[in-house]
Amino acid sequence: MKREIFALSLLACSAVIYAQKGPNIVISDTIKVQEIEDVKLHKTGNPNKARVSSAKSNLTVMETPQPISIVTHEVIEQQQAKQLSDVIKNVNGVYITSSRGGSQDSFGGRGFTFGNENMFKNGVKVNSGIFPEVSGLERVETLKGANAMLYGNVGPGGIVNMITKKPRFTFGGSLGISAGSWNSYKPTVDVYGPLSEKVAFRVNGTYEYADSFRDVVNSKKQYFNPSFAFNIGEKTQIIVEGDYLKHEFTPDFGLGSIMDSKSGISSLDTGLDKTTFLGEDWNNQTNQMATADIILNHQFNDKWYLNSVASYQNYTRDYFSVERVQWLYDGTVPTSTPTWTRYLNKSYNEQNYTSLQFNINGEFATGSVNHKILFGADGDYGTADTYVYKDANGKLFGSSYAIGKWVLNNPASWTAYAEPETSEARRVRVPTKRAGVYVQDFVELSKYFKILAGVRYSYLENAASEVAFFNNYTDTTKSTAATVDRAFSPKAALIFTPTADFTVYGSYTNSFVPNSGLDINGEALKPSNVDQYEVGLKKNIFNNAVALNLSAYQINNNNTYQTSITNSQFREYAGKVRSRGVELDITGNPTTQLSLIGGASYNHTVYTETPDGFGYVENQKLVRTPAFTANASAFYKFDNTLKGLILGATAFYTGDRKAGWNDTKNQSQVTRMIDVAGFTTVDLSLGYEYGKFLLQGKVGNIFDAESYNVHENYSVNPITPRNFYFTLTYKL
Repeated sequence: MKREIFALSLLACSAVIYAQKGPNIVISDTIKVQEIEDVKLHKTGNPNKARVSSAKSNLTVMETPQPISIVTHEVIEQQQAKQLSDVIKNVNGVYITSSRGGSQDSFGGRGFTFGNENMFKNGVKVNSGIFPEVSGLERVETLKGANAMLYGNVGPGGIVNMITKKPRFTFGGSLGISAGSWNSYKPTVDVYGPLSEKVAFRVNGTYEYADSFRDVVNSKKQYFNPSFAFNIGEKTQIIVEGDYLKHEFTPDFGLGSIMDSKSGISSLDTGLDKTTFLGEDWNNQTNQMATADIILNHQFNDKWYLNSVASYQNYTRDYFSVERVQWLYDGTVPTSTPTWTRYLNKSYNEQNYTSLQFNINGEFATGSVNHKILFGADGDYGTADTYVYKDANGKLFGSSYAIGKWVLNNPASWTAYAEPETSEARRVRVPTKRAGVYVQDFVELSKYFKILAGVRYSYLENAASEVAFFNNYTDTTKSTAATVDRAFSPKAALIFTPTADFTVYGSYTNSFVPNSGLDINGEALKPSNVDQYEVGLKKNIFNNAVALNLSAYQINNNNTYQTSITNSQFREYAGKVRSRGVELDITGNPTTQLSLIGGASYNHTVYTETPDGFGYVENQKLVRTPAFTANASAFYKFDNTLKGLILGATAFYTGDRKAGWNDTKNQSQVTRMIDVAGFTTVDLSLGYEYGKFLLQGKVGNIFDAESYNVHENYSVNPITPRNFYFTLTYKL
């Protein structure tokens, strides 16, 4: 009942606000709202014509020496995307990886896994441990490759920046209802407009419920996003917004893998039906995230302007589940049967994070040389809490809390386990401080040649961890030592523009990635030092309506670390990682009726120069990184005779990859890696628009392709089989 009340409340609230709009108010913006509604981008679909907020500068994508992908809300709605992974499939070179228990959207790019340092919302770092709600997004911007000069300690694969919908000074919006396979349904509301000549609002929200093709598994999600824009004079605008997401779902570790404990060889062929759920009915996880932003845009004059963002974020994760599905047998004993020792874990995580950033952009000339310059500074403070729980007897939940064994070929052994009593045992809190200043200059030496040069100074402090014990529990857990890292991150590029619609560039970027933990001498680990070299071209075709972009890169991570072979409490030097690849993408609307997105990428990431005796095997491809990925999307909207009819198709290919762990020198196992075959999913869409109504239908994975998202070797989740989804939208 609560979900129905929530959904109806959203609809009623929005309808009341909309009814108060008045018949004759016509107001225009004094300043564009964070450049979100870029007219050229939305009319042509060509990202090269846009200015992206993620770049923090006033450069267009064509001027920026870096591959940038933009997926607009039109594409999100066309494809009826349900989660962020559906959106990211349109970004070639960025691929879906996996998370333990299928608990969040997880991505990788250019051979490196994305984490909290790679995920942003409105230019502010956000916790990646959720499934973000995409109905509240205006667009998703992806900056591929290294971005340390602008963002500090971010991973080298790229960043994903989710731009939420902003207020407008014209009335509009939509009401929608979606429904599909496995009892899924989702009402949505989005209403915006002026409250006065100086104030505008926007309210959007949704409730979503879905069962799954997997037994027992279900999901409930609530999302609410109000925002207000205040025009203070002709040159200043303040945007105040907040959003809240609550997601309750069943953690699901899938079918697991079978491993010969003697040889170490693993297989995903368990023989289990893909619907089989191996957890307990009471297993649960609740993720919540609340964010608030205050955005200031101020234009000093025609050449100089300021953007500032103050942000607060609270994230919590409450988790209780059976986990780590791995069926072990002894290949030297013919009668050995695959058996899974079941482990139970309960944990609670909370992160509080406050940040502030300033960006000043300006243009000036020194003689005949023009400059577009960016000055910026940012800082943040956060605390990350991890709670560990115990049962009524004082035993800690986790990787040593065994609750019995199941035999794969003997379902009679699959006895249920009752939910135990729990209480808090300890909390570990890690405070973090970060600050940086940066400057970037885009120098137009001539009509054809430009130089981009920039540098950032970063300061990162992880304070000593704080350990607290609860409910008469104590153990030997000790605080970790504080660490302080400082680094300069330069970026330089040469840009050649033979014509206004053609750019060729070459760039170098250096970045650093902090490493947590201690070495075997008890010393803090040094940050990883990363160099990236890239060349690329950007070309507008079809009368500037379509972007054709090509890039090639090499990324060298010069010092990586791994868990110590001799003592798992410490980490040790693991050598270098080298990533090489090529990316090609095409995006745009060659005609007013046709929308195209396509791309292909190749990546080869390996360990190099690893320690003798225990290091990773050199020149062996990293796990979880497909060599090839490709994507294609085409939507056609008819006019004249079949006016209102919309046909669309999308296809996404993920190539062969390895799961498990990379092999180490002199290991006893034959291999620690698991082969995962490549796969292609194809979706077909049909829609019809009549007046203010739009009816859409989609058949997802129409050819019922089969594969798995695999985290290490114990969370093996089948991909979604053929499914159906329908959406009815009414435009206000």
